[in-house]
Order: sequence, then C-alpha cells, then structure tokens
Amino acid sequence: MRPDLLSPTTAQAYTAAIFDFEGTLVDFQWQLKPAEDELRLAFAALGFGGDKFTKCNYAGMWNAAADLLAQQGRMAELRQALCPIYDRWDFDALTRWTPRPGAAELLCRLAAGGTRVGMVSNVGRNALTKALNRFDFARCLSPVVTRDEVTYMKPNAEGIMRVLSDWRIKAGDALFVGDSRADVLGARAAGMQVAIIRGGECDETAFADIPPSYVISQLDELVALIDGS
Repeated sequence: MRPDLLSPTTAQAYTAAIFDFEGTLVDFQWQLKPAEDELRLAFAALGFGGDKFTKCNYAGMWNAAADLLAQQGRMAELRQALCPIYDRWDFDALTRWTPRPGAAELLCRLAAGGTRVGMVSNVGRNALTKALNRFDFARCLSPVVTRDEVTYMKPNAEGIMRVLSDWRIKAGDALFVGDSRADVLGARAAGMQVAIIRGGECDETAFADIPPSYVISQLDELVALIDGS
C-alpha cells in the first residue's frame, strides 16, 4: 500500500472529489451475511445460478444478472423483483448509520472552496436521500448517483463515469474517496486516483493486491490531498 501522506514531489491538486457513502461518510452498517443470503435465494428463484451467484457479494450478483438481462431489455424485471430486498436492507442500515466526525463540514468546506463534490453509492435512492438530508450532506453534493440510476453497481465504473461526464472533466482531475475494494476497482476502471479511509467495509489487508493511491484515517486529511498542499 502506498504511504499515507503525499511527499512534496508527488503532491497533486484535484478540482473535484467523488465520494462513496456507506463506510466512507458514515459507518458501515449493512448486515452483509443475512442480506446476501436472502439475495442469493431471490436470484436463484429467478433462475440465476453458478459461481457468480453463490460466491459474489450483493453487487457482484446484481451485475452478473444485469449482464444477462440488460441486453434483453429486461432490467425492469430485475428491479421489480430485487430492489425491494436491497431497499429493505438499506433502510435497516439507515436506522444505525452515524456520520464520521466532520463529514458534513468537510463536504461543505470543499464545495465552498470551489471543489466539485459528488457521490456514487451502491445504496438506493430512497434510503440515501433520507440519510443525506438527515446528516446535512445533500446541500454540498451534486450530482448524487445511486444504484437506481445505473445498470451496474460498483465495482463497475458506470456511475463514476456518469459523474465525470456530467462535470465534463478528465478522470485525472478528480479524486475518488471510498472504503472498499469496489471503490478502488471502480475508480481505477474510470482512470481515477482513489483514497481509502480506514474503518469502513474493508480492512487494509483487503487491498494488498489492489493498493489505493492514498490511505487516510480521518476525513479532514483529504483537504491536503485535494489541495496538493
């Protein structure tokens, strides 16, 4: 994994930052095992099987199904059958989510300083909207892309590329901030540098084969990274 802090020779300023939500700006509260067990049964009931549905996580299962159904124009069927389950586990997590220290202040500080600040999350629109308003994040984020606006969840880069396109900026001008392997893989696929914050979905050993650009312990460390100071 790369050093925590930038040296003067590697300092780089970014004009924009794209944030993940759960595990990054709030603590990670999705109950992965029971949620994924339920989702596996639901995908099986729709006729999906094989390693991608027995071994992948909640995002991998969705993306594998989307690979098969999107080209057939059948994504509405997938959403109708599976989104209520994903949404229910989102709302379960919503009852426990707590913001990381200084999260709202950081977002608004960046935005007030001229940095574009957006979000790409695998959480659905319904629960995420409530959370962003509850924690006073919403006023500082634009755009916000949830799993409901894309065909593929992270680690696919679709949502990230959508934000970059909306902003009309190059991938190298933006920093992705997340907490999971999916965030590193998604950012890399989009051509972006990525900062991982400790204490989220994945511990540091999970990144041994896909080291992020930066590792931070607190959100306020991002100010120096983004400013290049």
